[in-house]
Amino acid sequence: MTSLAAAIDAKDHYTQGHSQNVARYCVQMARAKNLSENEVEEIRQAALLHDVGKIGIPERILNKPGGLDADEFEVMKEHSVLGAKILEPLRSLKNIQKIVRHHHEQWDGRGYPDGLAGERIPFVSRIIAIADAFDTMVSERTYKQSRTRLEAVEELRRCAGTQFDPELVEIFAEVVKSGAEAREEVPRAPGD
Repeated sequence: MTSLAAAIDAKDHYTQGHSQNVARYCVQMARAKNLSENEVEEIRQAALLHDVGKIGIPERILNKPGGLDADEFEVMKEHSVLGAKILEPLRSLKNIQKIVRHHHEQWDGRGYPDGLAGERIPFVSRIIAIADAFDTMVSERTYKQSRTRLEAVEELRRCAGTQFDPELVEIFAEVVKSGAEAREEVPRAPGD
């Protein structure tokens, strides 16, 4: 699974290490919620695979040095559906398939691909959405300047209740405040 995440990140030059970072943040949020180790492991796996559908997105879009136009963004939005389709034959990843499909849904229902809102969005997808956005904000890209960790948390808070689950944003803010998201390596499962 770690190798597959590395392959995804290698295709998208702007997101080197992104899947690992998102997994680390998700594990910290799961632990802050006192979830079981089995739940933490499922969250870690889903976070590592959340962008697997980018394998099917043309490199000219993935690696475009500037912002995407409307048509390119529509193609990019397909990565969550493509990811779910890629995972579909793997019966042991049935739960993760659903999580990957919905990691771009928004709390207010304006996300994609299905316009789910609130608690209709799978819990782990809501966690990944926050970690994914945070990593994007704090990462340097040629087309945007990175934000500080605190600026990124403030943006998450600003979007709580519209884009993100407000309770989970506050849990993540506490994780960032403690510095845990910057310290811990992502634990690897046996066989990774």
